[in-house]
This record gives sequence, C-alpha cells and structure tokens, in this order.
Amino acid sequence: MVVQNTGRLSGEAMNEFLSAQRSLAIGFPNPNGDATQSLKGKTLLVTGGASGLGESFVKAFAEYPGTAVIIADLNSDRGEELAKTLNSGECAAKFIQVDVTNWDSVTELFRMALTWLRTLDNKRTIDHVVCSAGIESEELDLTPEHPDDFLERNAPSKPPKSLSINVSVIGSLYTVSAAMKYGLGLHLADKGDKSITLLSSLAGYSGMSLRSDYTASKWGVRGLFRSLLDDAKSASCPVRVNLVAPYFVPKPLTAHRVPQLQQIGIKFAALEDVQAAVLRFMSDESVHGRAVGIWQGGPVDLGDDLGGEFGSAALRKGIEDGALVRGSAHVSKRRERL
Repeated sequence: MVVQNTGRLSGEAMNEFLSAQRSLAIGFPNPNGDATQSLKGKTLLVTGGASGLGESFVKAFAEYPGTAVIIADLNSDRGEELAKTLNSGECAAKFIQVDVTNWDSVTELFRMALTWLRTLDNKRTIDHVVCSAGIESEELDLTPEHPDDFLERNAPSKPPKSLSINVSVIGSLYTVSAAMKYGLGLHLADKGDKSITLLSSLAGYSGMSLRSDYTASKWGVRGLFRSLLDDAKSASCPVRVNLVAPYFVPKPLTAHRVPQLQQIGIKFAALEDVQAAVLRFMSDESVHGRAVGIWQGGPVDLGDDLGGEFGSAALRKGIEDGALVRGSAHVSKRRERL
C-alpha cells in the first residue's frame, strides 16, 4: 500500500484498503457447513442466559454433543429450572447467579464457573462467552416544566433511568474483562479457539427515539466491540470478538406486543437467525471483528468498518428492501399508537 509523504492515502491505495475491508464480510448460511465438529465438547458462558435471547443461545449450544454451559443471570428461579432441564440431556449445565453491574459478582461468577468445570475435567476452561445481559428501558421524560415551579419546589428530582446502560455497557465491560483475565485460559500455551460475542441492537446503529438509555447502551456495546478488535486478536490475547445487532425479535415476554407492532409495519427478525449468527461466531475460527445485523430475510454483515461505511450501506439497503423502517419518527409514531 502506497502512503504519500503527507500521511494521506493515495486514491488507489484507499480503494485497495476499502476493498480489502469489504472482502472480510461474511455470508449466510455458513459456507463451512455444520458446526458440530467445531462446537463438540466446548464450553459456553452466557450472561442473561436464563431468559430471552440469552436462553435461546444456551439451548441452541446445548444441542451439540459433550458441551457444557454456564447460565449466568440474576433470575435464579428461571436459571435453575433451565439448568435442570439441560442436565437431563447430553449437555452439562450450571446456573450461577450474577449481577453483571457489580465487579465482585462478575469475578465470583468466573471463580464458580471454573471451579465447576474442574469437576468435569481438571483442564477445562471456558471456550466461548456471549454477553447478552440486558433490560428493557423506559421512555425518557422530556416534558418541559416552568422555571418558577422548578425553583419553588427546591427539592431533588428523579434522574433519568440509566440501568440499561449499567447492565449492557458496564456489564459487558466487566464480563469481557473477567473472561479474558481469568475465564478463557489465555495463559495456556495451547489455548484453542476462543471467542466473545457481544449483543447490541440495530438501535446501536440507527437510534431509537425517547429510549435514550437503551440507545446509548447499545452504542456503548458497539464501542466496546470496536475498541477490543485489535487488542483481543493480539499474540498475547488471541480471542475472536464479534457482535450481533438484532432488529425487533419476538420473545415470550413480549409476544403480546407482536400483533400491534405488525399492524404498524414492523417486520420481525427470526429468532433462529439470531441463533445462527451467534453459533457461526462461536464455530467459525476464521471470523473476527464482524458485526451482523438480524432483520427479516436473515443475518446480514453490517460492514461496521470504513469499507462498509460503518454499517450505513447495509442499513440503507435494509430500508430500501422494506425490511427496516426509516428513521426514529416511525418509532415515535408507533409508541403513540400503542
């Protein structure tokens, strides 16, 4: 690649650079075929694994022979029930309660996980981590108040909700840090293939009106993803890092809202497509640094790099194809009707 003395890339060199980035995009279905051999006997830890998308990842992974899965969640009732169900099959499962917003709780999660794994195999470590802990947010109240009322009240007011940011951003940061320091066995000479998958959302690319904490949390996860790419793939920390950004996905807890959303034009992504993307990230050792959007029609490599205009080109095509609604105004209108 030719670099001019000014430090700027020549037109030809820039085109070569952008072309090289675009060539890294992955397609679906997986051209490498079945993931059985890649995932057989592997270990997975999923935060937020007791319900929603996290639960679906746990169940999909557990179908592979000889696997072990750690279900990390705050909800002990659902987590224990899921572990009990999986242990009746071929998968070994362990539920560990965790508060991902608390560093001591996260490190204790990995301590307990590694201790349990040694009861299965003294040399076993965690192979794959999926950070899927997250919560729904509330609408941001921006209703204006008269300055006189504010001054007369002279009392503390409630701050905007920020738990979604704490769970998604701080939780992912803590989980990734503890996984790389303690859980993935990166000290070993023969580490094997290791991966971390972060769960963001298309809100982390296009935003969602009045859901400022949720949108900020998903952009934050995306920022964590981008900041990790080079460091995680370095010689001292050979970990593949990828990101999944789903559109609206029907889940048991929100199933009652599906007909209403469909009436106003929301086209749902398939849960199976989200699972396929996560399984691809875990099983395909060649995939690192890819962000995949999930909407109606299947998984799409977003091209979250300069070559792909940081996701803009893929989103534009999704809108043109009618799979995505355009802009946040539609989302606001949706809320008015609900």
